[in-house]
Amino acid sequence: MPNVFRIKDFELAGRIGVLETASGRVETPAFFPVVDPLRQEIDLQEIKEAGFNQVITNAYLLYRRFGDKAREMGVHRILGFDGVIMTDSGAYQMLEYGSIDIDQRTVVSFEKDIKSDIAVILDHPTGDVSRRLAEQSVINTLNNAREAISYLDLETSKTIWVLPIQGGKYLDLVAKSASESADLPYPMYGIGSPTVFMEKYNYKVVVDMIGAAKRFLRPERPVHLFGAGHPLMFPFAVALGVDTFDSASYMLYARDDRYITDYGTVKLQELEYFPCSCPVCRKYTPKDLLEMPPEQRRKLLAIHNLYAIKRSIERVKQSIREGRLWELLVEVSHYRPEMREALRAISKYYRYMESFTPTSKGGLRGARLFSIESTWNPRIIRLRTWVLLRYRPPFNLVRLAPLLSRSGMCQQSKADGLSLVYYIPYLGAVPEEICGAYPTAQFSYGEPVPDDVIRDLVNFLRALVIRLKREGHDIIIEATSKKRWSLEIGQEMQRMGLKVLWARDLKGEPKARNS
Repeated sequence: MPNVFRIKDFELAGRIGVLETASGRVETPAFFPVVDPLRQEIDLQEIKEAGFNQVITNAYLLYRRFGDKAREMGVHRILGFDGVIMTDSGAYQMLEYGSIDIDQRTVVSFEKDIKSDIAVILDHPTGDVSRRLAEQSVINTLNNAREAISYLDLETSKTIWVLPIQGGKYLDLVAKSASESADLPYPMYGIGSPTVFMEKYNYKVVVDMIGAAKRFLRPERPVHLFGAGHPLMFPFAVALGVDTFDSASYMLYARDDRYITDYGTVKLQELEYFPCSCPVCRKYTPKDLLEMPPEQRRKLLAIHNLYAIKRSIERVKQSIREGRLWELLVEVSHYRPEMREALRAISKYYRYMESFTPTSKGGLRGARLFSIESTWNPRIIRLRTWVLLRYRPPFNLVRLAPLLSRSGMCQQSKADGLSLVYYIPYLGAVPEEICGAYPTAQFSYGEPVPDDVIRDLVNFLRALVIRLKREGHDIIIEATSKKRWSLEIGQEMQRMGLKVLWARDLKGEPKARNS
């Protein structure tokens, strides 16, 4: 099987990569706008001008409308597009209408003949159905995948063939579909049937579907997520290892006068100003669009929606380069309550994400810490786990001291015979020996530190001290009431019977201050 995918950078399980196709390269993460061969309201040149040199269309609809003409001309000439074209087999029509009047061999042979750059075998989408029907969709899709191997010429084909993973909300079925698919020689995977859940803002189900599949799929092969067309979903899917997306959302939303933003979709009638600087939003106001004929308004809204999607994908890429993808997830989780649920759902896969996260790389920026969710960052969990379970102080005497700088001023001391360990909100504890390693070299957080972050720090230090004492270390604690989190550490350590050295500016018993 040819190597069609090259990975350039990692962050969490997300990657920036290059997908090599017969019509050119696609840098991932990438979005494929759906173009309808029967009803396309935006010229494909306008799609390209919005930054998309790749589209996806429906092979079944091409077959029904153009037949042999499409075989003769090829899909690029039929659509009038010289970029990368992906074709779906028509399975979406099966999900919508129950069946299609074409068999797999016919449709995949048609996709080969029209020279699709990327093509999907005929799968059986799961949708939001009973377990019995979901199980049957997995069986049927796997049977189709095994059958198609005999006539797809996967070793020599210039078309990249996609094997969809099915199972829907039944995660054990998704896992079965993925594990059996991983043994088949397809160069690219797809994760099917998320649309019905995203339409209900049930993003946590989609997160679990991706997580259940990715644990079994071969990590060197690209993964497509069908029907994902909203900026809210992109960073979460990418963080789990999704590389490409497709959707007609840009057009469907426009037909309903819905305007895509980073934080959701908004009805055009609810806007007085456009929070965007794309060519449409620079030229028109919401009132201008509302006064236009519906066809013109829909087209302009769709163009804006494409620019919004492009901006979101580029933002995800930049967060991968800077090592800030988790920070982006935390930010997006505050846009809608459903995204908060999605963040909790994705945090279950921290071990999987951490296994792909590089220790260091070019472009890595200092950590920005906002809330308790910042401590779920797999990079920070990696640090905290090492300190809590594996750190061995070089000297018997261990001094735990607060790091009062909020801008990453962790430095090594020159004290002999003393193991110095800083304690810090969010990070937990940092031995002086690793000061300068990410994320201890540079980080920032705001005051006052939230109560749940303080409780987390107290619990972390208590667990660390218990282990160190069990291993025979003598421990001294430094604390100050200038910071409530340090005050509470000192008071907790006193309750544990440890010696606490209070800062010189304290007189009498320590007391809490607002800081």
